Amino acid sequence: MKNILTITLSVLFANFLFGQRISEYHKASFEGKHFETRMVKADNPLLNNYDVTFYKIDINATNTTKTISGNGTVNAVVVNNPLSTLVLELINSLVVDSVIINNVKRTSTHTNDEITVVLPSSLPVGSSFSAKVYYHGTSTGSGISNGNSPNWGSQITWTLSESYHAKDWFPCKQVLSDKADSVYVFVTCPNTLKVGSNGLLKNIVTVPGNKLRYEWKSYYPINYYLPSIAISNYQEYNIYAHPAGITDSILIQNYLYSNSGYLPYFKSVIDLTPSFIELLSEKYGMYPFKNEKYGHATAPIGGGMEHQTMTTLSSFDFELVIHELGHMWFGDNVTCSNWQDIWINEGFATYTHYIGLQNLMTQTDADQMIITTQDDVMADAGGSVYVPLADVMDEQRIFDYRLTYEKGAAIIHQIRFILNDDILFYNILKNFQQTYGGNVASATDFKNVLETMSGMDFTDYFTQWYYGEGYPTYNISWSQQSNNVGLILSQTSSMPAVTPFFKLPLEVKFLWAGGDTTIKFNNTSNNQLFNVTTPHVIQSIQIDPNNWIVNKVGSILLSNSVNLINNEIKFYPNPVKDYINIEIPEEFLNENLIIEITDITGKLVKKVNVKTLSQKIDLKDLNDGIYFINNSFNKKPYKFVKTNE
Repeated sequence: MKNILTITLSVLFANFLFGQRISEYHKASFEGKHFETRMVKADNPLLNNYDVTFYKIDINATNTTKTISGNGTVNAVVVNNPLSTLVLELINSLVVDSVIINNVKRTSTHTNDEITVVLPSSLPVGSSFSAKVYYHGTSTGSGISNGNSPNWGSQITWTLSESYHAKDWFPCKQVLSDKADSVYVFVTCPNTLKVGSNGLLKNIVTVPGNKLRYEWKSYYPINYYLPSIAISNYQEYNIYAHPAGITDSILIQNYLYSNSGYLPYFKSVIDLTPSFIELLSEKYGMYPFKNEKYGHATAPIGGGMEHQTMTTLSSFDFELVIHELGHMWFGDNVTCSNWQDIWINEGFATYTHYIGLQNLMTQTDADQMIITTQDDVMADAGGSVYVPLADVMDEQRIFDYRLTYEKGAAIIHQIRFILNDDILFYNILKNFQQTYGGNVASATDFKNVLETMSGMDFTDYFTQWYYGEGYPTYNISWSQQSNNVGLILSQTSSMPAVTPFFKLPLEVKFLWAGGDTTIKFNNTSNNQLFNVTTPHVIQSIQIDPNNWIVNKVGSILLSNSVNLINNEIKFYPNPVKDYINIEIPEEFLNENLIIEITDITGKLVKKVNVKTLSQKIDLKDLNDGIYFINNSFNKKPYKFVKTNE
């Protein structure tokens, strides 16, 4: 698999004739997000009086125009207050022919992209209702588009509803916190065409007039912006994934441009999709929509859009395909509960690319990806991952590539570094999926799972790196006397007025003739003094050698002005009856400090991993006699006597 990946990437990245690599166009149109409509209106509070349970979209359409006609059904339950006025969202350029509520035609108004129906009597809280809207027209919104593939000669009509554009092609409720339980998408089109959509293609019905009706059904919870259609004279290419843990396979259904050269050109990358699904099912938990499918439908959108179970994209490369697949977990199964926390969608999908490179390519490929990501983050001094409330209706800010995508991925990489335990890291991601799957979640929800499972407090981290702005520039002054190396670690912030200090572990690499060692220091304050004991003559020092942290390096200076501290590990009492106490300097906690106790013959009798500044070791099981303690950091032996008196 590695050889296949290497060949594919080298061909595509070196000579990508017909598509563009994500990084070349992300600032304008990454993932096809709609930036031309910068500001949209706030939610109507009347939308809060019902919860959607089901969408059905049943329309006539073709691949040569944005003109559609048909009906959309919304089934819902009344919540919060009795429902006296029903509001649905639909763009004004689509004409409403009639509105049927619980099988009765009702008078409606259609203004300001909203359909409003005043009911003759209120529906009580807890009651269910069904609203069917018949409509037709040519939408002026960007949620539905029509055009030609620039290089493959196909004509396509497609939809892309994120973030506020579902209303451009079907009646809906555009509130993130309200997922429907299921969706049907029926499209009637000329019989020379195919229609790709969500879930499984349950039926293809012959319709008079040389037409076919494609009936797609999905029974998983779905957010309003994830139903989709893509219509063209597609060729179909199907493959299968076999993730561990299921006896059956997962269909990967691809609707591709019909040009005979398209599939051969991209086949090697498309054929990687099963390995991606298998990998992410291992890392994130089973593919969330395993009982239906995954797939791709091509359209000239300039990137990709993670429509649930069938991503829309124009071309294929490693990065784009695995990013969009990552959304099936982060974005589709668990959706951000508000656009301020779009990190839940895009930060994790972007980091999925790193996970793919690390596991299916090489660590060198993954390293280069994260270095590029960190450098892009530092191209500007400020900006938070969290979208400020004042910008929540601004789509360019929501999908800011540097902040939402790249910094979003970089801070996940740092969380992984802080945890220092990949099994725990992936278990946290799996638990988050299990807890919030089929629902929505905020960054606070993720933080709570992270803290509960790790036992760590991430309050400062989120304050500084998620809600805060900027990055640190580190400086070190150091000196060595005999076996003691002292260093002063300082930092400056690129946004000191917002985040004056970044409290974060930091790896420092010490190099000497013929060797090196890397030590993790817990940097909790500025101008912090640390001490290292080593038998080697240190020649140079490197900051963050493994590129875990978004940071710049200022100066690393050898200076005789650094006062060395006496870093001795203390053991007491001596002689010992039941317990021996250990006290260690704080900086030793940043190393994997191992205490080994041997008897007078050199036999190892006890081994302890020290994780606190003060720790007590139970020695009641040892026989009386002389013992020695060695530690993994400075190798200095300590002799004590064990006695029962």
